[in-house]
Amino acid sequence: MKYLLSLFLFTFILTGYSQQKINWYAWGEAPFKKAKEDHKPVFLDVGTEWCTACNLMEEKTYTDTSIVRIINQNFIAIKADAEAQPDVGARFLEWGWPALIFLDSDGNQLNALQGNRRPEVFKSLLNDFLINYKTGNLKIQNNDFFSSEPPDKSGLPELYKKSYAQLDYYYDSLYYGWGYALKIPLYQPVELCLWLNKTDKKSKDISKALKSLKQYSKISDRIAGGIYFGCSSGRSWKGAQPEKRTEYQAGVLHNYSEAYMATGDKKWLYEANLIRTYLMTSMFSKEDSLFYNSQEEYIDLKDERVVISPEKYFRLPVQQRAKYGFPPIDKTLYTDINFRIVRALLKSYEANQNKLDLDLAVLTAKKIINKAYLKDGWFKTVIENKNTKRMRDLPGDSAQQNVMYLKTQAHAALAMLQLYQFTSDSTWLVRCENLKNRVNEKLYDKENGGYFSTNLMPVTLNGKRAATKVLIENALFARFLIEYSDLTGEEELIKMAESSLRSVGVEKILNNEERLIADFVLATSKLMKHHLVFTIVSSDFNSDDTKKLLKQVQHYYHPAKLMKLEKPGHYPDLGKASLFVCNQSVCSQPISYSSTSKSEIDGFINKLK
Repeated sequence: MKYLLSLFLFTFILTGYSQQKINWYAWGEAPFKKAKEDHKPVFLDVGTEWCTACNLMEEKTYTDTSIVRIINQNFIAIKADAEAQPDVGARFLEWGWPALIFLDSDGNQLNALQGNRRPEVFKSLLNDFLINYKTGNLKIQNNDFFSSEPPDKSGLPELYKKSYAQLDYYYDSLYYGWGYALKIPLYQPVELCLWLNKTDKKSKDISKALKSLKQYSKISDRIAGGIYFGCSSGRSWKGAQPEKRTEYQAGVLHNYSEAYMATGDKKWLYEANLIRTYLMTSMFSKEDSLFYNSQEEYIDLKDERVVISPEKYFRLPVQQRAKYGFPPIDKTLYTDINFRIVRALLKSYEANQNKLDLDLAVLTAKKIINKAYLKDGWFKTVIENKNTKRMRDLPGDSAQQNVMYLKTQAHAALAMLQLYQFTSDSTWLVRCENLKNRVNEKLYDKENGGYFSTNLMPVTLNGKRAATKVLIENALFARFLIEYSDLTGEEELIKMAESSLRSVGVEKILNNEERLIADFVLATSKLMKHHLVFTIVSSDFNSDDTKKLLKQVQHYYHPAKLMKLEKPGHYPDLGKASLFVCNQSVCSQPISYSSTSKSEIDGFINKLK
């Protein structure tokens, strides 16, 4: 009897012990406060739901009993999602996913590792860290590339030249695209090149854009559609990683649509349609009328006894793929990614004149408003996590529902400003105004200019709040401010846009971002060159001539084009709908709808310096 009781107790203890989990905290004030109280270092895991290496760490390493014991006894553990918490993602992006970061209780980085580690390896790393930590042999790593500091004070042309030269350094003139060892279908530099093609008459950047887009098409799924995230087998765009991120579908769809308008070559419409079809068949939630986040690179096999490599699988027709199963989808709904799709659909509508794209863009945006727009006038980042089972077990409140993130607001602002232009619905402009005011109130740095990534700043560094400033996010919001100012005439916004770009245009931040600075270069160029404002003036917005002229302007291609429809007042009433095209210093003569309207617009723009 005693033997049976002892055996039962041993089994109970062993079972309970094996089911122990790491005591994860969400990123915020609480874990750093706890670390100070307990005199412990902080271990931070930053990853994403779609990251295969993160999920291996989750399944193999974080379930190991010795790892669980070491971490729970010696660390305060934090787990963060790089997409739900973009400020954390930006800060530790250089370490890839998962980023395994060791901090002191003030948030200073003491060590960092890139990628997953097997249990036996990770156990040794943890023990070595603890020995060095307890003996005081660790030094603070100077990796804070995001702190607030005095802004760049050079002239705008110098700032532009410096940033353009850095981006151009990463252009691969042999295999095309931006970057060398790891090829990614970066859509931002393509948009920049197409802008420069029209705004800088000496520019030859369109060749870079088109040659790169041709390579991008080589890493797309020619059967089911959708572009893969990239290639890791060198410069030649071979060995594509069959992971499909919705952000890149939206960005490259935008590129292909614009490439068609810039060249008239219908092959770009074909490529755009491949991506659009994939989004609608695989990533669109009919229940929500919103788009999911990503599709994994591995296959969720129906029968695990039947194994097939991704290389072979993705060459199969869809019907044959179904026999094996399909890659799982991360069904998280993100505000910024869905607004990025809205912008892509509007560009697609501009190119192909298919009103279904316009209607879908409006529908998607309205669904985001219903589910993510807060009464204070800004957007939460995570709309909803619709995964029935998460591959990464996150602690409570990891989505930070009550935290404002600049990245989310910037994408929302740009999309809503585009929606106003394509729908003439002033509601979108009102929302832009409210969002601008909330961001300036909560995130603007009154000391050094520019915008903090979030209003959540849980740690201090050297006695100062660790206020993250991210180059891409500031560039996107500066772009919105420039476009909004040029469209509405609010000149004060230009100063804020410039301060935003200067705040992140310092050498330390620019150099750290390497090739990921095209948004910054584009925003700086927009700040110097501004836009062409196409104003349609009519006393009757429903008249046939107004509708015809409006449609003609919507599908007229120029990357510097901004559009608005207004009643006579600032411009005279000429008895019929009239178009005025203006830059910062001069306006065209009134242009009415006719078979020669496009030629008249071309003639005016071509005469501009």
